[in-house]
Amino acid sequence: MRTCHFMLLLSIALAGACQEQDPPPDSASDPGRAEVAIDMEVPPLQDELATIYRLIQQDETGSARIRLRNWMEANGEDARALFLFGLAYQREKRYAPAADWYVRATQAQPIYPPTWHFLGWSRYYLGQPRLSEEAFRHHLQLTPGEADSAYGLGLVMLDDARLDDAQSLFTRSVELLREQDGRNESRAKALFRLAEIQELRGDDAQARALLERALAASDRNEEAWFRLIQVCRRLGDEPAVLAAETRHRELVTQSPHGARP
Repeated sequence: MRTCHFMLLLSIALAGACQEQDPPPDSASDPGRAEVAIDMEVPPLQDELATIYRLIQQDETGSARIRLRNWMEANGEDARALFLFGLAYQREKRYAPAADWYVRATQAQPIYPPTWHFLGWSRYYLGQPRLSEEAFRHHLQLTPGEADSAYGLGLVMLDDARLDDAQSLFTRSVELLREQDGRNESRAKALFRLAEIQELRGDDAQARALLERALAASDRNEEAWFRLIQVCRRLGDEPAVLAAETRHRELVTQSPHGARP
């Protein structure tokens, strides 16, 4: 999982969150919306749990698990502590045990909405699309304004060739991210996926426009520049191809692996 998900959670975990959101659209027209959507407050991580969270952020996952066991011996099972167990494993890219702990967290109190978001990503990386879809949908039911779960659910739909549903979810993600400062990279990822959908539909002009929007939001995405090269070449715009190739080479030179959506 990408670092940005952990950084996003930091503000949620330490302070809690309950922001006003736009009224959810009818679920029949929006695949990311549950039939009954609520906007649930996230219980904050306080004191020792907040310290343990920071250990996970610092990749001190073994120490975090030891402290979590001690905390639970003293305080009993708590959804937030169980979630942090899962998060420690997910930080290590050990998605199977992460998912197991997240499932336990979903069955405990207090209800901790981020659990379903991270369970969705664990299931996704384990190649379990239906379970991933279920988790992301549940998170969007609890927190309908969560842009990253809309994006994650959109990926599930895209992988399943459900292009209309994927487009609706990525569009929703872009709209939600527009209201959040400092989320340009996340917005660029969603725009990139919208461009991918237009390419699959054979609309290179629209794909180009979306790729240019994505790169305007964050121009360090090597794959987006590569796709723009291909699209502009098919459109016969050689000056644009040359400009994109120049930027693409710069990024490849700076980072052999490039930045990916």
